[in-house]
Amino acid sequence: MVGTAIAGGMQAYGQYKEGSATNKYYKGVANAQEEQGRIEYARGEKQSELIQDSAKITGMKQNTEEAQVAAQQRATMVANGIDLSSVTSADLASETMSKGRFDELAIRYNADINSWNTMEDAKYKKWAQYTQASQSRATGKNALSAGKTKAFTTLLSTAASMAGGAMLAGAGGGGAGTMAQAGKSGYGAGTPSGVFNTGKMSVFLK
Repeated sequence: MVGTAIAGGMQAYGQYKEGSATNKYYKGVANAQEEQGRIEYARGEKQSELIQDSAKITGMKQNTEEAQVAAQQRATMVANGIDLSSVTSADLASETMSKGRFDELAIRYNADINSWNTMEDAKYKKWAQYTQASQSRATGKNALSAGKTKAFTTLLSTAASMAGGAMLAGAGGGGAGTMAQAGKSGYGAGTPSGVFNTGKMSVFLK
């Protein structure tokens, strides 16, 4: 019985520790996944900022080139004797400015679209990592719960086995006492095949 108790206790402890270790492992996995999600989001924010900064630089370059083109146009018109206040020169300058403005708007639009796509991708990656982390934590909790259940079941089984052994031991002791008393009282003396006659009933020993 002592051996059964020790073996059952060790088995139950091992089952609990196994569930606890598995839960700890998946907690670590979940923490790593959440950290990866934060990194992905921070990377997206930085990329979005770089896209906007690059668009600003490109826009400034575009404005500079536009101004250079306008200056060259004015210089060419002056060299050709064209009045800068004339309708032709004004139309030419307006067309150049409109084209430059359109290019600037296109640069800003593309930057905004790329920035938005980058942030949406970062948000999705963060969400995916957090979802996996949640699943990992649930797996760990289930493993811990399963370990506790197995340990509890083992303890119950061990206790039942010990109780059954105690009952069998008690029954065996009672039978021996009965036989001893029968021998002392003289019942069954000289009865063949171990048959005890008690009135109309017979008791067969096995």
